[in-house]
Amino acid sequence: MTLKPAREPLAPCIAVVGPANSGKTSLLHQLDERLSRAVDSFYVIKGNPDGTGRYLYRAPDLREQLKERVKGKWGSTTVEQICEWIYQGRKNLALALLDFGGLHDERTAAGNVRMLSACSHYLLVTRDDLTGASLWDQVCRAQGLIRVGHLRSLPFEGPAALLIADNEDTFEAAFQVGVPPGHTRNDTVMNSLVQRLAQLARPVAQLPYINLRRAWWTRDMLATVDGEAEKIAQLARRTGVVVIGGKPAPVWAYLAALKFALAANPAARVFFFDPKQPQSLVEIPDAPADNALFPREALRLGWRGDGGRSVLEIEIATGDKFLPATAAQNLNGAPAPGPMPSRNVGVSGALPLWVYGTYARWLVAAGAERLSSWDANTKEFVEIWG
Repeated sequence: MTLKPAREPLAPCIAVVGPANSGKTSLLHQLDERLSRAVDSFYVIKGNPDGTGRYLYRAPDLREQLKERVKGKWGSTTVEQICEWIYQGRKNLALALLDFGGLHDERTAAGNVRMLSACSHYLLVTRDDLTGASLWDQVCRAQGLIRVGHLRSLPFEGPAALLIADNEDTFEAAFQVGVPPGHTRNDTVMNSLVQRLAQLARPVAQLPYINLRRAWWTRDMLATVDGEAEKIAQLARRTGVVVIGGKPAPVWAYLAALKFALAANPAARVFFFDPKQPQSLVEIPDAPADNALFPREALRLGWRGDGGRSVLEIEIATGDKFLPATAAQNLNGAPAPGPMPSRNVGVSGALPLWVYGTYARWLVAAGAERLSSWDANTKEFVEIWG
């Protein structure tokens, strides 16, 4: 008899569940930065096509302006794609959270069950009146998920955050929604919750990449990629391969790392770490190619003027605003950007980091003298090349 090899242990994936408008997004904004500092390999996986990017935590006034461009609708492949992200994230990470939707009815039940069954734990979020608590407890427990805790959301100007129970068996707390970055109002609750979640993280071998993980990035760190520029250049010259990872680094930090790699070796192979992908690494291609495996209809490109800058606007054209699974591993087949109206260009769009990297590399190779990327946090273009 041939014994099957033991299954590779997977990281925990905690589904953050609860009724619509219960405070899940606000909680995830606050948890994301804290957990990124506490767990070396952690990621929030998008579990719905609502399009609420983390940048909205710092620029909430952009919500309505960007809603049409980033908010998608459920499609026939959306659930399976999210399940694949969960599986790959659990394979590649120490810990994952799933940003789950808030509706559970006849229309959504089958998809919800499919996604929840790919997770291991759940964290329940309700309003203080506990609406929907029993339903979501029942749904998650039916899929064998372990409850991590229950958080009740309170208005920002309402009662103070409060730890109700924090022991081996139970975590229950109340937190305030809408708390802006840097505010300490929820610190006691959030710090205790982060500690609890971090204890679930599994040991995982760290990929040998240039780690851009920082508590926060500021523009003055750009010139040297916060001290990483020389290491990037040495790798590009000596090995010809540079791998870049780390969150919550902004797009422009990744592009600055790409710039230093290409300046040292224009033929360098550059990879961005993305734990949702099967091999966890996405190569940034050096030029477009006739690769029919890339779903070209999934991207829509167009140029517009912005003062003295020509901006390449890139939009994901699928109904759910998710790029199909074939995109990341076939990036050289992405649609070419076409002739540049000027040598001063910018790139803008709600896109994966590796799409930004691809078009930045192609535009510079095509002769762009200045290149910048749109930063929704500051509502400005950040110049990388030039």
